Amino acid sequence: VAAVVALLVLGPVAALAMLASAAAAAAAMAWIGHRAIGGHTGDILGASQQLAEMAALAAVVAVA
Repeated sequence: VAAVVALLVLGPVAALAMLASAAAAAAAMAWIGHRAIGGHTGDILGASQQLAEMAALAAVVAVA
């Protein structure tokens, strides 16, 4: 939903930056979780969601 709002309000560059940064943050957290504890838990998933949301919002602020 947030990517659609960013696309409509700020344009395709902001939406793409938002999606790319969220995906990168989630992938980084998944890698850290796999490396540190050998897999995923609910805590890792929750941290991934929070980190992806922060990265997406930071990307929108940076582009806007």
